[in-house]
Amino acid sequence: MSVQEAAAEPLAQRVRLLQSLGLGMAVLNRIFLGAAAFCLLLLFLPYVTDPSHFGLLRWMSKLEWRFAHFISQILPTHWGGRDISHWLVIVALFALGRLCERVSTRCYDMLRYLRFKTDYDQWKKDKNLADNAQVLSPLNEILAQLRAGKLKDRDQLLKIFAETKRKLDEIGKDLAFLSIDVVDSTGIKVGEEQAAVEYDFKAYKNYVEGKLQAHGCLQTTWTPDGVMSCFSTVDAAVEAARAVIEELAEFNAHVKTMRRDFRVRCGINAGRVYFDPSRPLEEISDRVLDIAAHCQKNAAPDTIWITQSAVEALHHQMGFTPTGKAVQGSEAYQWAPVDTKIVPDPVAHGNIAFEPSGA
Repeated sequence: MSVQEAAAEPLAQRVRLLQSLGLGMAVLNRIFLGAAAFCLLLLFLPYVTDPSHFGLLRWMSKLEWRFAHFISQILPTHWGGRDISHWLVIVALFALGRLCERVSTRCYDMLRYLRFKTDYDQWKKDKNLADNAQVLSPLNEILAQLRAGKLKDRDQLLKIFAETKRKLDEIGKDLAFLSIDVVDSTGIKVGEEQAAVEYDFKAYKNYVEGKLQAHGCLQTTWTPDGVMSCFSTVDAAVEAARAVIEELAEFNAHVKTMRRDFRVRCGINAGRVYFDPSRPLEEISDRVLDIAAHCQKNAAPDTIWITQSAVEALHHQMGFTPTGKAVQGSEAYQWAPVDTKIVPDPVAHGNIAFEPSGA
């Protein structure tokens, strides 16, 4: 059984339980109402002349006597000298019938809620939307009413859903994503003082953040040593990556204190994403971001790997050359500073590595 099937099993059990309970309560409602109607008929027996001549009436008369006798054993049935046992039973049966009807209706309301909620959650996942996304507020309010059994108009739910989809189409954007990571971040910390490591990596983070913000970064999310950032255009993402790589030598020379230099890999991809500013970037699970991360992992030190579709969106494609490799089915292109030369890198696990030509 897959993880998805295992997660769906409790929901399926709950749906079956609600279906059974709702059906059972509906049947009991009809039984209680039928019994109440039968008791009403018994009230007319005294007005029938010699009911013993009729088999059905004779049976009803005997049943009425037994029923009245049973009630008199457990409840006070006389009020002001009058026997009210029949009326007590009729009222009780109608009340039980009404209760069963309400429970049955509630079960079917919950079924509607669960079915819609399941589709709704899958839809949010497909669109990469947070539960608290502002655009979903009207739909969440309607969903809460549906759960509470207060919403009976299905057309209202569909109307709100259609309006939400229209708003989502408006927030769907063509964005570029830049993934940057430090090459051998664990290795450069070996043999260094903890204070120096903390200082250098904090300074590196500030350095990268400065370059990203200077080129119009919309949002970032950091792992310990890597960052995923979002830009409105591919050109902005490429310029930010180039700035990080080209000015890293100055950072290594004048800022960092550890013996080994910082080196980075960059990966870029672009595509249409439902970008919700209220949702952290790390919570967005989209193939566009995944491919950017894979480009970064395959890139050589101090280079940019970018997908073909993203390269084609650039206004200036100078400096990008095909790698002859594909990342997640998309052909990859690479960029490296002009003063680099290709050398084998045993740490790159078969990837092409670059080093400054003056090294």
